[in-house]
Amino acid sequence: MGKIKRIRTISQSLSLILINIGFLGIFFKHLTGPVFNCYACPWASISCPIGLLQNFVINGQVPTYVLGTMGAVFVFVGSAFCGWVCPFGFFQDAIDFVKNIFKKKNKKPRRKTPTKNKSKDFSLITRLIVLVSTLVLAIRYVDTIFCKLCPIGTIEATFPYQIANGFSYNIWLGARIGILIFLIIMFFIISRFWCRYLCPIGALAGPSNKISLLKLFHSGNNCEGCNICKDVCPLDIDVVKDLNSTRCTRCADCVDKCPKGHLAFGLDIFGLVAVSPFKKKKPKVSEKKLVTPSTEGIPGKEIPQNAETLPTEEVDVLDEFKYREKGTLVERPAYMGFKKGERVYLPYEEVKKIGVRPPKTSLSVLLKQYSEGRLAEDYNTPAEAFVEEKIEEKLKDIPKSIPKEEVDRRHFEKFRVPKRTELHLEHLKYLKELNVPMDIKAISNNSNEVPAVLLAIVDSTDQINFEYINARDQRAEWYYRDNLPSVYINGKYYNGSFSEDEILYKIKTERYLIENISLIIDYRKCIGCNAQSCKKTCDVFKKIPILDEGYGVYPLSNIGCSLCGKCLIECDRGGVSFIFGEKLVTDSNFSIEMIKKNSELISTVYPETVMLFLEKNKKHSNRALNFTIALSYLSHGKLSYQIIDVVRNQEAVLKRKIGAIPCFWISDSIQVAGMVSESSILAFIRKLSKWKG
Repeated sequence: MGKIKRIRTISQSLSLILINIGFLGIFFKHLTGPVFNCYACPWASISCPIGLLQNFVINGQVPTYVLGTMGAVFVFVGSAFCGWVCPFGFFQDAIDFVKNIFKKKNKKPRRKTPTKNKSKDFSLITRLIVLVSTLVLAIRYVDTIFCKLCPIGTIEATFPYQIANGFSYNIWLGARIGILIFLIIMFFIISRFWCRYLCPIGALAGPSNKISLLKLFHSGNNCEGCNICKDVCPLDIDVVKDLNSTRCTRCADCVDKCPKGHLAFGLDIFGLVAVSPFKKKKPKVSEKKLVTPSTEGIPGKEIPQNAETLPTEEVDVLDEFKYREKGTLVERPAYMGFKKGERVYLPYEEVKKIGVRPPKTSLSVLLKQYSEGRLAEDYNTPAEAFVEEKIEEKLKDIPKSIPKEEVDRRHFEKFRVPKRTELHLEHLKYLKELNVPMDIKAISNNSNEVPAVLLAIVDSTDQINFEYINARDQRAEWYYRDNLPSVYINGKYYNGSFSEDEILYKIKTERYLIENISLIIDYRKCIGCNAQSCKKTCDVFKKIPILDEGYGVYPLSNIGCSLCGKCLIECDRGGVSFIFGEKLVTDSNFSIEMIKKNSELISTVYPETVMLFLEKNKKHSNRALNFTIALSYLSHGKLSYQIIDVVRNQEAVLKRKIGAIPCFWISDSIQVAGMVSESSILAFIRKLSKWKG
């Protein structure tokens, strides 16, 4: 709860007591206030304006006193009494408070759906209808009909009267209770439903917001993409576009929640003097600035180069060996996520427990290899140091408390050395020079099914993070298991043969993607995001500071992103996207909401590889790229893709007779070209899926 909202809650509580201070014998029935309060309540200390209006018109008199009193208040403060004093508004706010408690229990908060501005004055019309109907019925039936059905009268007068004098049923009582129950249900569905559509006092107070001395001011700064003021408004007012709306109750929630201080209440004395007390809010600067955006193509603030950074966690293994107690250097298993050839210091007792083979090399030799840059090379050990029978004995001694996944990993490690194979020299050189991260997963029924050439490729570079998943493991449910073994490279299913050339071609394709695609963050849409789903999804976003405005351009090769696409799906504000090229070319109308809604349909596609014909630094090509990344992730990687730059590969365009760019191409009969939209993409997916509707 913000500071202004706490003050407003205190004001509403005190007003409720002062308006109903009759329990102390203090009454001001000759006074009327522009609030919705029943004068028939035993404790009510002031009169109700709607009740007085009905009595005046019944007696054939012009209600100058009521209209003059309320008009004077409305000219000065507008409808501020509705948000700060009115007891029935306080009752609706209390219901909103209860409703928000239940909403917080939901896993993922949802943003309000945008409403069209064409119907923004519809609520004023309905309130005027209620006001006119109240006066017409009073003249026609010479009775205060509205007071007999008034919901606040039911709470403040009917219930106390029934409790004090005994229950007596009549048709008016049934109608009152029915209306009150209906309104309470609507309050849980629509915030401030009474104030929005039915309040007759609001019909008089609403238009005064345009001419009152107290006005809502906006600093004029660009707030596009933030929409926090609209999200917190209980009446769903687009505050920036419709300042001082006829629906506004001056609750000041938008002023309280604006992260930059662009909104404020001030005095506008008939256009001559304007007092707008703007207070700039200090931007929250993250203390952990590990990655700064590229200066090219980023409007707005730049992160200073001397920003504080966290110390790196990497420690020189040899230095650790020299200064620690007696122990040895051992090789970390690559399948557990460590780099191949990486060595770590462990005491002798720990080495005996895990059964990892230490190198038969002295410290002086290791230091020499380290100075010559040969430490990462694999070393040979005598055969007796790694005997299969000894490992089988160790597997039998594994306690039952060890998880099944750990048993599978240890069992899998047993087959790594016997299944190694020799690679072509050119491929070996290419893998040694690989400088982008690769994430490879193998899913199979047992470790014997993992291709030996795949293990050889993994062992030849330290840029590949390899993981083996047993098909019976719960994690394997996300992956494609109809054709095992199943191999995923950077989250994309690889459905070719497991030859050395084809796997290397797939790795080269992934390298081209990472080196030519950049991550784009629209910081305007990050303002006020409490979910921070991007940081929960991927550790890469924990290294990126959140700026106040502008865009962040991050080449994937610089931040270690493998382009799995999960961040694009999980960001519910649309602030994450990708571009193909070097220039910042974005599409303000880009959306993947329809694709997300059809995630079940997309997950049923058969494994396919899409040829994506794109042109660098083009808006429509970037739109098609983001659609493809989203489809690939939602299909659980079965819809893999590779990009073809049409400028550099015109022969491929002519060969496949591509007529328009961008183009999704699988065959002559299944392709989408030209202005790619979500509907055309879904039609494309239906051709690839099992869905026959």
